Amino acid sequence: MESRLFLAIDNSIDFLNLVLSMGVTLLEERRVKSTLPPSQVLPGHVQQMLAGHGRQVKDLSFVAVTLGPGSFTGMRVALAFAKGLAAGMEIPLVGVPTLDVLASPFDFMEGHYILPVIDAKKGEVFTALYRASAGRLENITGYKSMKPGDIGTILKTPCICFGTGVLLCEKDLSEAGDVKIIKNGFRAISGEHFAREALRRVDDEASLGPALIYGRRSEAEIKFNVTVT
Repeated sequence: MESRLFLAIDNSIDFLNLVLSMGVTLLEERRVKSTLPPSQVLPGHVQQMLAGHGRQVKDLSFVAVTLGPGSFTGMRVALAFAKGLAAGMEIPLVGVPTLDVLASPFDFMEGHYILPVIDAKKGEVFTALYRASAGRLENITGYKSMKPGDIGTILKTPCICFGTGVLLCEKDLSEAGDVKIIKNGFRAISGEHFAREALRRVDDEASLGPALIYGRRSEAEIKFNVTVT
């Protein structure tokens, strides 16, 4: 496992995140915020990252991508690129839920509940509640979209809460007691933990050929009464 070179792509929150890793050794992490659409800058950055480490696309063992929930358009752009790259090179494509990666840095917090919260816009948040046990995180709620005021319906304590949507829920979280709210930090995908979560899943058939986790229906689906897959 440690000798496999792989690329991990996240475009589900606020930035385009690219990770190049040789097994557990992180070679490079980029956070790209461009005035151009991610679909236009993604291929160039991938080529630059590989070339900067004396590598080519043909050297990749697999590709990983975050599945959301998060930005509908961002997720679809990243997955489309990752699918094309994996298919063209005939290598595995590994899917990792965005909230799983966000929660991953806290898997050592034995006996605690972990609540990453993403600002879903439109007055809602994406979230999931995890329980830390034996160095692993168990998702005990599934991936949800909810109003900030409803966050208490899934909350268990002691709990650590963080993410781009945590301030939207601050009032309700503060009233729960035994809740640690991290207002600054842990708002973006960690390259180290993205790589680690991808490596955990690469040999799991259930994580291959992934489907996006939308969390809720898109505006297009609601407006035109269709289902986007």
